[in-house]
Amino acid sequence: MDLSPRHRLILKVLIDDYVEENRPVGSKSLCEKFDLGLSPATIRNVFRDLEDAGLINSRHHSGGRIPTELGYRMYVDNLVVLYELTIKEKQRIQEEYLKNQLKLDQIMQATCRVLSIISSSAGVVLTPKKNFDSLKHVELIHVSGDEILMILVTRSGQVINRNIFLDGNISQESLYQISKFLNQYLMGHELEDIPRIVQELLSQKLGPEDFRKIANHLVKAFDMDRSGEDDIIVEGLQNLANQMKGEDADKLESLLYLFEDKKNLKNIFSRYIESDGVMTYIGEKDDDFLNGISIIATNYRMGEKRIGSMGILGLQRMHYNKALPLVEFTSKLVSEMLTRISK
Repeated sequence: MDLSPRHRLILKVLIDDYVEENRPVGSKSLCEKFDLGLSPATIRNVFRDLEDAGLINSRHHSGGRIPTELGYRMYVDNLVVLYELTIKEKQRIQEEYLKNQLKLDQIMQATCRVLSIISSSAGVVLTPKKNFDSLKHVELIHVSGDEILMILVTRSGQVINRNIFLDGNISQESLYQISKFLNQYLMGHELEDIPRIVQELLSQKLGPEDFRKIANHLVKAFDMDRSGEDDIIVEGLQNLANQMKGEDADKLESLLYLFEDKKNLKNIFSRYIESDGVMTYIGEKDDDFLNGISIIATNYRMGEKRIGSMGILGLQRMHYNKALPLVEFTSKLVSEMLTRISK
């Protein structure tokens, strides 16, 4: 959609003002607040053109205009001037991570908290599936009788315990030899590939004799992680509730439904794992429960592998100029941390 420089300027300042003040914007107030070099009458003419284009609309109880979803889309794609995070703001984000040990679950929680606090909206993080990870170390320990404990340490720092019940007793010395053998062949491989590799080792008759006796039990124990689902973390619902005071009751009900049934939220954020760059989702037509809602999201990585997504969920009148760089910076920071702890 082609707009003249004048129309682009009026649309930009109208949305900037509406986001800041949360009230319909009139031609007179724009004229007084911004040095546009235009009269109220000229601005009203531009308003009519923008309204005809579906970019703004008027509310019957006032003479002011508010942006439509199409107007917000035009603003985000073409008009917004991105805010540059200050050194102090970047340090504040980094300090949130330093409060905890750099483990995967703590990084995910801290990320959600950072996005929520700084954006004053809801922070959302889609965590990786368990089988995204690769194996760093495996240890088999005799517990009692025919029970052994398998301890998996992953590249991201996860520790996964599996109790295995065998058909008979096996000594700790044998378990030590099997552990040594497994580490030799499995270290560095992704969890989802390990059951297949163990089966191959068994078919090739490699490893200690006792390994071949318990290999099928190990395959089942490793295979349990293949069904490990990702999860969605949300913080900052109170921020949205506060902002929605006086809003349409149906809009609030849709938002509550979205957070109660996290399946929809997971489906939405799953789309962003393979997306390039920071994406903005503005009340898309296919998702009625997102009426009046915007999502700014991107993926995060471990090395070159995209393993999850994160973002901000807020009202459409959010500060896009600050939310976009916040999500981008946080994503890069998290990717760097995850890559570092994986080595």
